[in-house]
Amino acid sequence: MQATYGIGGYGFLLSPSPATRVMVTEDKELVFFRGEREVARITPNDEPASGDANWLSGSMARYGEGGPLLELADGVEVESVFLRIDTGLPHVEWSGLAAGVVVELPVGVALVPAAPGDADPFFELHAIGARDEFISFMPMQVPVDEIRINPAPYQRLVNQGKLDDMTFTECAYEHDGKQWRQIFYAVPLQDETSVVVRAQASEPRVELLFQAAQAAAQTLVPLR
Repeated sequence: MQATYGIGGYGFLLSPSPATRVMVTEDKELVFFRGEREVARITPNDEPASGDANWLSGSMARYGEGGPLLELADGVEVESVFLRIDTGLPHVEWSGLAAGVVVELPVGVALVPAAPGDADPFFELHAIGARDEFISFMPMQVPVDEIRINPAPYQRLVNQGKLDDMTFTECAYEHDGKQWRQIFYAVPLQDETSVVVRAQASEPRVELLFQAAQAAAQTLVPLR
């Protein structure tokens, strides 16, 4: 079974097992979950990952002298978390790779992959412990200046404008007795194509999701 996304950063190019969720912490650690259980964690170090794993114990490996440390949970095999681990890549921030684009992974949201065979090739970024509060990526086969985001009949327009080379539209609405917000960023990509980054959340997660959506939109670029 093929992974539908990859993770790059700190010298790694990682192909996680399908259905594995990933989150970046404030300390720049990369945490892997299967369901609600943490199954692995990568802690960056001064040097990027290089060479093969140097196993310090049955559950802990270092990649290169001064490189990142991989820790596995008790009873977890590395093959159950990763389909492939490559090293020797650039020493950059953690990023998600899917469908020809790369996005720097914001802190505090979980990357949820598309299921193999899904029509949507992108992952989503979910608020931890939340339901229906997430960031999605919608590819558009039109130039960014042709994209128009119109509020749904049950929504009201809150704000609209331009940020860098993107346009954004923010809406508010009520759902199940709670106040919700949505924001859309129309991001130019290449060759007359664009990506719409959408975030939706209720309080108190609006600030977290909106900040993460803006960070994702500002760092989304074609994968070269």
